[in-house]
Amino acid sequence: MVAKVDPAKVLVDGFEGWGTSLCWWANVVGGYANREDYANLAFGFLKLNIVRYNIGGGENPDGPGTLPFRTRIPGFEPRRGVWNWKADQNQRWMLKAALARGANRVEAFANSPPYWMTVSGSVTGAKGGTNNLKVDCERDFAIYLAEAVKNLSRLDGVTFHSVTPLNEPAANWWTFGHNQEGCHVSEAQQDRLILLLRAELDARGLSLAIDASEDNDEQSTINALKAYTPTGRNDVGQIATHSYGANNATGLNSLALSLRKPLWLTEYGEGDATGMKTARRIRDDLVRLRPLAWCYWQVVDNGDGWGLLYNPLTENGSTTYAINRKFYALGQFSKFFRPGCKILDCGDANSVAGFDPIAGNLAIVTVNDGVADFTISFDLSGFAETGPIVQCHRTSPSENLKQITSLAVKDHHFISDVPAHSVTTYLLQNVIASGVNKK
Repeated sequence: MVAKVDPAKVLVDGFEGWGTSLCWWANVVGGYANREDYANLAFGFLKLNIVRYNIGGGENPDGPGTLPFRTRIPGFEPRRGVWNWKADQNQRWMLKAALARGANRVEAFANSPPYWMTVSGSVTGAKGGTNNLKVDCERDFAIYLAEAVKNLSRLDGVTFHSVTPLNEPAANWWTFGHNQEGCHVSEAQQDRLILLLRAELDARGLSLAIDASEDNDEQSTINALKAYTPTGRNDVGQIATHSYGANNATGLNSLALSLRKPLWLTEYGEGDATGMKTARRIRDDLVRLRPLAWCYWQVVDNGDGWGLLYNPLTENGSTTYAINRKFYALGQFSKFFRPGCKILDCGDANSVAGFDPIAGNLAIVTVNDGVADFTISFDLSGFAETGPIVQCHRTSPSENLKQITSLAVKDHHFISDVPAHSVTTYLLQNVIASGVNKK
């Protein structure tokens, strides 16, 4: 097996980094006595630099109360015209902790409008999974989002770079009585909401971009963007998608290029604690979708394998955590492909590279999610110079981002054995691409 790492084959120019949402874990963990430990792991060790802050809707206090403790995100407007800017202290603490540790991009997103703006009277969704935002509350919701980012910026010193009106709006599983906030929004209503939100942001002097459509899969994001009016599409400053259903990566990439809008992958997750599915998804998303940023769903979860870290996230529960191997699998990418690097094609089905021509660092990640070991030869002949040594770091059933024996570069090539069920990062320094001045 041969991988030819070619500095001329740039998949993403100016990668913007790695991230996570704070929903829902930070609402719980942000109140723990050891919350600094969680912040250090996520935004220090993993170097996540992108944060998705969840503007909660806030459930009806007189409703059925179906939301479990971890998903009860406080809202800022519990009744029309009544604002509470002391709400959501735990998540806000974690947001500030992330910024203090180097995070530099913040997206605000909502899962539901406040309960009093909904058809069902609940942030869990409408009966039958239909639109749950009242038509006569569309402007109220736009005002709510704009006021939230304006006041959190003022009170907490947070600079938001983008805001998305609703998370996974095309989904039909947002039904009344669900166990989390969620709201189906038809494409026509999404379009109206984007126009209203742009007007409210502009009225407050807020130039941040609007993300859309934040759908569960790529094809739904394509469908939404194509259904918007030209004005609505123009008001979308950044295309955002999730890749739970990775069903048309190249199609969405082509659409983003044709619209001349940046493309982000803002959410992915699953229950494989080993991290092999996550590593495969990252590699394939970077090569096929080619987003400027890649974000995992949430750092901490109580579901089997869903979180990078495990914690029960229960009221008055344990504050201790367990680290899933998935944490280290993500770190094989996030610690080495840093903001500003170029994502390069490697010409094989298992590898992807990140090249920083200023620092002279080249990192190659190879994913072996199969049941058999393989050997791979790396061809670096497209580079004018490389250092003589390859530092190697591996996550496998017996290794957690462990630095293993270095390899030697000979005639612009090196060879590595790659064990089954592993993720390996190869780091070369003092690398210069042909015709590129390193200064």
